Amino acid sequence: MSQATEHERGTSVLQRMARRFTRRSAAAAGAVLLATTGLGLATAGTAHASGHGEGWYGVWASDVNLRRGGEGCYLWPSVTNCFIVDGTVSAPAQVWVYCQTVGDQVVGGNPYWVWVRTADGRHGYIASYFIDNVTNWIDGVPDRC
Repeated sequence: MSQATEHERGTSVLQRMARRFTRRSAAAAGAVLLATTGLGLATAGTAHASGHGEGWYGVWASDVNLRRGGEGCYLWPSVTNCFIVDGTVSAPAQVWVYCQTVGDQVVGGNPYWVWVRTADGRHGYIASYFIDNVTNWIDGVPDRC
């Protein structure tokens, strides 16, 4: 057998291996994406009617503190910086989300905090983790409060 033939055969083996790897990787990635998307949709409810932007969003937990406080609260919301608790909000209540910002504390893996108004007119920050939305970030909501 000539050297060129062995080289060509080696290349075709590598090409076949690459094709198999690519197909398997694509299939695995697709399965993970489908499972993740399906899981996310199954566990999180729908957000604002259009799914994006400022508006009414559900709260999925019980006794979520509505917080406010001094300048630190408005710059970097957190439990420590927003030391005034102006009541609580519980599911299935909805709050009007005005804006969102990165806080000084991460809650449930979510770094964002949202400035909200309750149905009875109270205003304050709550950790975005407790907002019924499929992602941490709420598309279309202003990013600085």
